[in-house]
Amino acid sequence: MNTQVDRIRRSNHLSLLSTGLALLIAFILLMVHQYVVGRSLMLEELHTEAAIIGANSTAALAFNDAKAAQETINAVRLTPRITGGALYRADGGQLASLSDTGWSFPEHLSIAREDGTRKLYEVPAETRYGMFDGVLREDIQVEGTRVGTLLLHVSFSWLYWRMFEYAVGVLGIATVALALAYRLTSGLRRRMVRAEEQLEQLAFYDPVTGLANRRLFERELRQAVARTARERTGSALLFVDVDDFKKVNDSLGHAVGDQALKMIGERMMAVLRAGDVVARLGGDEFAVILYGIGDPESAARVARLMIEAIADPLPTQPTPSHVGLSIGVLLLPADDNDPTVLLRRADMAMYVAKTHGKNCFHFFSEDIDARVRNELQLEAGLRQALFEGGGGLWVAYQPQLSALTHQLVGVEALARWQRDDGSQVTPGEFIPVAEQTGLISELGDWVLSQVCRDLAILRASGFELPKVSVNVSSRQLLRGSSLVDHFCETIGRFGESFGRFEFELTESALMEEGGAAVLEAFHKAGFSLSIDDFGTGYSSLGYLKRFQVSEIKIDQSFVCDLPEDGESAAIITAVIQMSHALNLTVVAEGVETQAQAEFLRACGCDVLQGYLLGRPMPPAQLMLYLEELSAPR
Repeated sequence: MNTQVDRIRRSNHLSLLSTGLALLIAFILLMVHQYVVGRSLMLEELHTEAAIIGANSTAALAFNDAKAAQETINAVRLTPRITGGALYRADGGQLASLSDTGWSFPEHLSIAREDGTRKLYEVPAETRYGMFDGVLREDIQVEGTRVGTLLLHVSFSWLYWRMFEYAVGVLGIATVALALAYRLTSGLRRRMVRAEEQLEQLAFYDPVTGLANRRLFERELRQAVARTARERTGSALLFVDVDDFKKVNDSLGHAVGDQALKMIGERMMAVLRAGDVVARLGGDEFAVILYGIGDPESAARVARLMIEAIADPLPTQPTPSHVGLSIGVLLLPADDNDPTVLLRRADMAMYVAKTHGKNCFHFFSEDIDARVRNELQLEAGLRQALFEGGGGLWVAYQPQLSALTHQLVGVEALARWQRDDGSQVTPGEFIPVAEQTGLISELGDWVLSQVCRDLAILRASGFELPKVSVNVSSRQLLRGSSLVDHFCETIGRFGESFGRFEFELTESALMEEGGAAVLEAFHKAGFSLSIDDFGTGYSSLGYLKRFQVSEIKIDQSFVCDLPEDGESAAIITAVIQMSHALNLTVVAEGVETQAQAEFLRACGCDVLQGYLLGRPMPPAQLMLYLEELSAPR
């Protein structure tokens, strides 16, 4: 507010000074013009009067009549511009004179200026004017013969007095006009200053939080890089993302979300020092410049303080909001001065903090840069493969065999990807990228369609698979019941039976918000459900019962150390007994040794899956596997 008042005051002063200067210049030019014109008119009038006096004096000069000459000279008193005059005969002798000042005209034209006893007017050889007075000399002639000389002493004080009166009038009018103009335009200037400040606010500041925006922050970051290089003092760039902010917007509305963002900005500013810079880059992303950071621990301490400041619930209405911060930290100086590059690096570090469980911070490093670049390349390649007919993607099938009969009870469909150069991308590399980028939905749709195509090929070759298990990610479940409708449409389009498909979900997917409705939709559609990686999450037995899950898959982390690991053996035994009590089928993943298979079979495990029984294979190899499996032993 004070800044705005100061700006308005400065604007008024500058406007007043500029207007006053313009009026002063105009006034000077006007007075110069008035002086030149007034002096010219005055001199013209004086010459006219001199001509008249000279004409009236011819008779007195011709007859040497001093009395008549004096009467003629006395007439100059009627003209205030003339302060004295003298009439001389042709021989130079004075015939008559008059002076209203202390000066006198000489008795003869040839007498010098000073005669030692009186102050005499200087008698010039011709008319001569000064700044304040002058002497007008005019020869009186009759028919071309000079009969005498007229001298008139003139004063310009009358002209200056008139100019003074004119100046006072002009200044008075100008003052009144300036005051009126100032009053009329002061309101307009105030509005213009406010408009300029609003434009500056919109251009450089975020309207929600009042913090600097991305444009201003990048300028500040460029200055920070230069300052860090010049002063040899360390700085740090923090890229901040608000965790779970979408829930605030979705549950409480965008208006409350804006209030929450403002509170977050205020809490971060309370942690930072006066010289530090904080900005809202957009959405729920903030950025901070920390000056005078000498070591990573100092930057880490500030990051911890920021996370702690946001830990307390935000007092939003009608309910408080709980959010966290994921922070990427980049130490300056760096090997690049481009603000866009620096922000991208800090963003990479923030992304790593997100993957480490959120509400934490992480420093940027070259390893992070390489990892993120690799993930970007994977995303671009996977996107191209998905939207260009699945080029390079294929589905592998891993057999699931009965632990007792060693017969095939089903297969698990697993996505595989081969690049154009022939190199294989492991599922551990591209599945997380698909999850993070949202491509997992497109990938899941493609896998289900490809499974239906492969089933048709196998059926045409005389092989009928009893069951196919297809994995469903938690991100796919966010589509709600429409996901099940889409699956039904895809399977129906290929003419496959719903009962042939089993969908595998992780334990965490059961607990997702809205997951209950999707699981219910799967059951009503006739699909069987399997809980994958059982024992690694937070399963609820109530969920298993409620949604009529038909199968539990024991995670391979419990199988790998069998039978030597007593704790894993006890867990598996308990899971199998519990599952059988609930009429659930138990599948053990990761079976790689005969000892593991024998132990699981002895514990009552129903189905075995792993490299010991068969690796994931393409449809053509699966046909050979099925032929070999069905051959008499």
